[in-house]
Amino acid sequence: MFINIITACSRPSNLIKISESINIPKENYRWIVVHDGLENPKGITIPNNCEFYNHKDPKSSFGNSQKNYAIDLISEGYVYFNDDDTLIHPELWESIKDLENDFISFKQNDKRGNLRLKGDVRYQKIDSHNFILTKELIGDTRWDSSKYEADGLFAVECFNKSKSYIKVDKVLSIYNQLR
Repeated sequence: MFINIITACSRPSNLIKISESINIPKENYRWIVVHDGLENPKGITIPNNCEFYNHKDPKSSFGNSQKNYAIDLISEGYVYFNDDDTLIHPELWESIKDLENDFISFKQNDKRGNLRLKGDVRYQKIDSHNFILTKELIGDTRWDSSKYEADGLFAVECFNKSKSYIKVDKVLSIYNQLR
């Protein structure tokens, strides 16, 4: 399995912590960070294990345009949207590395340890970082740049095209860990 990790970034000070949380073998991932700005942020160390891009779209909110920018850089493999306030779950890689499904969802806790989402792929019941899917499944689907709830819309649209969905009955995402 090869995972393209996409981080839409408005909090670049969190990137080092996120970088340190990636426990996926280097040959099995590509980390694409798209900063919501026109130039690199001043005084911030950009981790050497990411590709860092700047992209500003005044009509976009919530990092959606940045996610679309990153999707266009990917040609194959899996895609995982990891928010810039969230660490990679320490059990994520070991739990999914042998799966071959085109859409994988899993449970998400809040930062206090309470179950937040069950991994159900339904509008307003899924978050950007409690599913992984193939680039092939994404195809031409993109995030609505103007909507906060675009993650649910995007997930459901892709899920409806899935031919081999699986839900992993395990917490593999912690919501807003770094806030």
